[in-house]
Amino acid sequence: MHKPALNIARLGKPLALAMILAGAFTAQAQAQSDVTIYGRVVDGLNYQSNQLTGSGNAVGSKWAVDGNVWGTSMFGFKGTEDLGGGLKALFVLENGFDGSTGVVNGGSGLWTRRSLVGLDGGLGTLKLGRDLTLPSDVVWNLDPGGQQAMGTATLVKGRNWPTYSNGIDYMTPNMGGFTVQAVYGAGEVAGSTKASSTGGISLAYVQANYELRAMYDYANDANGQYSSLFQYSKELTLGGTVTLDKLKLFAGYQNLSAPALVASKGNPNKANQFWLGANYQLNAQLTLIGGAYHVSLNQNSGSANLFMLGANYSLSKRTTLYASIGTVRNSALTSFAVETGTSGAGVNQNAFYSGVSHSF
Repeated sequence: MHKPALNIARLGKPLALAMILAGAFTAQAQAQSDVTIYGRVVDGLNYQSNQLTGSGNAVGSKWAVDGNVWGTSMFGFKGTEDLGGGLKALFVLENGFDGSTGVVNGGSGLWTRRSLVGLDGGLGTLKLGRDLTLPSDVVWNLDPGGQQAMGTATLVKGRNWPTYSNGIDYMTPNMGGFTVQAVYGAGEVAGSTKASSTGGISLAYVQANYELRAMYDYANDANGQYSSLFQYSKELTLGGTVTLDKLKLFAGYQNLSAPALVASKGNPNKANQFWLGANYQLNAQLTLIGGAYHVSLNQNSGSANLFMLGANYSLSKRTTLYASIGTVRNSALTSFAVETGTSGAGVNQNAFYSGVSHSF
């Protein structure tokens, strides 16, 4: 049965006018606002040698289906609203999860990676809420592997990956390629401005074929101290990239220090990491990756090296096949795991992982 068209005139002038105005405001809001649902699912096979078994110092090989070795699976919403005069409101809600299990990672809440609101305009960008810390984004730009499990995070035991809450993040406008970003995460502990607080500042100069970056960041423990070298510490990072046609070269340096930690042999409170790497765009689909990383610890606590090779093959703009292989070589007192974390002292490990990443 044909449904008759709505006759606005029969509704009365006040109601008809209200409906027309509502429609106009709705159309205007739709024209000025933009909301995007986005995400990525990453899964693949993962092999690691000499993994601790939990029985003394015994080790064994491990095969697994893992979701977060090449990159994090994520799901989110982001949007902007045009406020006029070049000013926009923005928001991001984003969680991270393990594609192999469906379990949320990075915290116990819903939006474990980002939950923020802000303003963007001619004076720069201001964001408030939860976000990734400065190293997560800054070091990503300097890592030839794009912060895979085998990369810049390996020899600092994940120090480059954290998030922070209760944050204020300000970035200047792009000034001929130069930007400054400053962040502060309030610890919100009564009687102390340092306890559980995080923060830092980043300088970047980015041009078409090269970039230079410098960053200082810090993370305090519950007592406002730098008490853990790879968790509650101060960090300085310097690095850059150069692009020569299909070849992109990477170099970086990181210094970590935890002065509140009483150092001794085998229990360092300073670390220096250096790395070199390259990406080579073999063709439109295939990118080859290589990286070499070295860390040295104070108090004669040893050093370690990571070497990795990888390849990304794009089946489309949204779907990528990946494969990476690497090895970590520990000295007698160091205990770095090949895919970030802690292993047994002096234990060397090898790893290989391969899988699929699909973005939407």
